Amino acid sequence: MSTVIKHDTENGTLNKPPMFTPDDYDTWKVRREGFIRNQDFKLWKSVLEGPFIQTIAAAGTGGAPVPKDPSFYSDEDNKKMEVDFKVPWLIQMEIPNSIIHAFKKCKSAKELWNSLQQMYEGSEDIKENKKDMLKQRFENFCQENNEKMASQYLRYVQLVDELVAAGVKTENQDVIRKFLISHPQAWNIYSVSIHRTENLGTLKL
Repeated sequence: MSTVIKHDTENGTLNKPPMFTPDDYDTWKVRREGFIRNQDFKLWKSVLEGPFIQTIAAAGTGGAPVPKDPSFYSDEDNKKMEVDFKVPWLIQMEIPNSIIHAFKKCKSAKELWNSLQQMYEGSEDIKENKKDMLKQRFENFCQENNEKMASQYLRYVQLVDELVAAGVKTENQDVIRKFLISHPQAWNIYSVSIHRTENLGTLKL
């Protein structure tokens, strides 16, 4: 598989959703959300809020709403239902058969999305353990043997992205400061210069 095709398969394009990656669920989740929102924000609203339930006021004063008879659906009702039917398919289409069978009982996009999160993000205890692990990686981050600056930078950006995805709040100045002190001693002159001339609170990574 060529590099370009592999990139498009994993990351997705405007017209093709990103490939499901169980080992990197957080990244897939961000890309999938972006893909759905780009298709139509009403689709993403269906994921967040669940399917639209067509109702009609019950007979009598103050009657509670009851499900509307499908024979009375308006064109607008049908359009909303089409959205609810389409979005689960958008989520399912790139999930392998070996995995999607575990979610075949899900009746809506919201239910499917939440079930995927539960399986791949885990319980609250697992989430907290992941946060602790990422914080430790952040504290211990440093240049690897003979690593080039570009490679170190990309590793660090990925780590920061993982911290954000996991819900770990880190001040921008701490992110910049940590990256600067992770450099080898030979680069100290550049780090010191940045510390003296730049506002770390507003400096971008």
